[in-house]
Amino acid sequence: MTQTSSSSNSYPQATTRLSMAKQDLDQFGYCLLENALSSEATTALRTRLVEQAEAEIQRGLDYQGNDGKHMVWFLLNKGQLFRDLLFHPQLELLISHVLGQTYLLSSYDGHISKPGATEVFHTDQWWMPIPTNTKKETLIRPGSVTRDFRGHHVRGDETINPASIAPDVCCNAMWMLDDFTTENGATIVVPGSHLSGRQPDPELDSNANWVPSLGSAGTVVILDGRIWHSTGPNHSEHLRIGITTYFCAPQFRQQQNFFLGTLPSVLESASEELLSLLGFKTWN
Repeated sequence: MTQTSSSSNSYPQATTRLSMAKQDLDQFGYCLLENALSSEATTALRTRLVEQAEAEIQRGLDYQGNDGKHMVWFLLNKGQLFRDLLFHPQLELLISHVLGQTYLLSSYDGHISKPGATEVFHTDQWWMPIPTNTKKETLIRPGSVTRDFRGHHVRGDETINPASIAPDVCCNAMWMLDDFTTENGATIVVPGSHLSGRQPDPELDSNANWVPSLGSAGTVVILDGRIWHSTGPNHSEHLRIGITTYFCAPQFRQQQNFFLGTLPSVLESASEELLSLLGFKTWN
């Protein structure tokens, strides 16, 4: 399924070319890098993640969302192979293409979509205040932004100044540990929505141009923090398993508190690169 070219009339397909992946990120707000993981690495990560998920269920420590997703939080603490994944060379090149040379790990989780899982339209940059309007008026105060009130269609789309949308300050990577198909709930996106300047409305945007990000196990999909996306509905009878590595620019607060949450044993053996990625080093 490798793609060798893109045009304005086609959406990103899984590719092995970094130059094409970067072009897709810029134009469409996402890209798919095929064969980013070997079959051996994919199997090892999936096996370890499933073991962790099952152990947390047995101990009553699991998180089961109302949307049918089982999250395995804070993978930083849950195995060296997870920590190694953060420094995948191609991942680093694509994240730095979006965020620049310096960025932080914001959160790191296992993402298990169960049969019957449903969509929740959002962006990963939901916390960023929406742009000013054409009169340079602030439509929602920064401290008033929440997951439930993110400025959906505030005063209508016509008031947003398209020349002043927020830059991308976070970037997410979903590692596919299973084949991602339309049936089992592959991540769905609205291509080009990263340049809209607003968040998706759960009702008004349900019929937007949602398309699935399809790929074989070992593929990684990189998401501009502003692109509209969601887990797709899982109509299969099987789990659909992935890992999300979520990064942010160094000026912003991380989703997970690595200062309090990181195990002492992890910090004791952490490289300088890992400590910097977690925010333990002074920036600028």
